[in-house]
Amino acid sequence: MREMKWLRGLVLFAGVMYGLVAVALFIAPVWFFENVGTFPPFNRHYMGDLGSFLLPMAVGLIVASRQPQRHFLLIVVIAAGNVLHALNHIYDAVIGRGDWAHWLSDTVPLVFFAVIFLWTMKIGDWRLGIGDSSPAPKL
Repeated sequence: MREMKWLRGLVLFAGVMYGLVAVALFIAPVWFFENVGTFPPFNRHYMGDLGSFLLPMAVGLIVASRQPQRHFLLIVVIAAGNVLHALNHIYDAVIGRGDWAHWLSDTVPLVFFAVIFLWTMKIGDWRLGIGDSSPAPKL
């Protein structure tokens, strides 16, 4: 029971964070480029594209946070995206020989989110609601 509360909290936290990033990409793309995603050249269209993908992911995670065990596939797909995103940033940091500030501000948070999603998959009882038409237990 306690693990399910943690799981719900982690999925909700990730959804809220994705939502905040999406909103920032939509309403303040220049600020986002200058302070978060400092990968030149600036392209407002690509910033909007990223926000367009992140916002539905945020909504999906927020909805899934109520009963994450029923949304296994959504969480797996987002976990895979987080792992690939983190690996891409690790690659850039290693090839670009990023300094510690870059690692701490850019790469470590992405690895953290990837680990959160992998951990949610480990602690969740994913047998519930998969291939089973019975209702999931109340959390």
